[in-house]
Amino acid sequence: MRRSMVCALHVHDLILLGTNSTIKSAEGEPACRYLNPKQRPWVVVRRGRISDGLIPVGVRGAQRHERCAGFTSLSEVLEIRPPDQLRLMLAEDSRRVLQAFRTLSHLESHLVGLDMNWGPGGSVGYELASGIPAVRADSDLDFILFAPGKLEITEAQDLWRMISSAPGKVDALVETPFCGFSLEEFATTSPRKILLRTSDGRILGSNPWNLSNGEDS
Repeated sequence: MRRSMVCALHVHDLILLGTNSTIKSAEGEPACRYLNPKQRPWVVVRRGRISDGLIPVGVRGAQRHERCAGFTSLSEVLEIRPPDQLRLMLAEDSRRVLQAFRTLSHLESHLVGLDMNWGPGGSVGYELASGIPAVRADSDLDFILFAPGKLEITEAQDLWRMISSAPGKVDALVETPFCGFSLEEFATTSPRKILLRTSDGRILGSNPWNLSNGEDS
């Protein structure tokens, strides 16, 4: 296993694979029929654990319902593009008028002083990485914020007010070293427990930066 590659990969990263046939199911069989053999195989790193050199990945096809999950080998990864790198890329001129891209541009100019990494996920991230049109007129912007240190509730509330004032709908997800959670839910619900997305499943907790035995501390 390439240890440096494991350390470099994170959930929501877009990765380019060597061939389409490298996506396998848990049983080792081909896992997805949605990959276009004429296109470069870009997939997204799913939430989960990398073990035995296998990365959990998600695949999207041409249609909204064409989604599947599988695994690929670390040895097949040719390129990694994390969300914070993708936000600095521009869509094709003819695509920038779409609401999701306009929303991304708005946030880029309004979050200049933010000292945490962030970037697009979902269809916006996929299109920016692959160059394959995936964003639709009604697409939301999936906003991924990486918060290795604790985000204070007042900071979260200010950030959510800024994000929710963007021209289009934003689904904002915060990623800590232990789990992911909705920024909106955290900003409007804390200190009550919220839904935390961990590598082992979803749990309720109130401290996303300190998890122990499936409970928050």
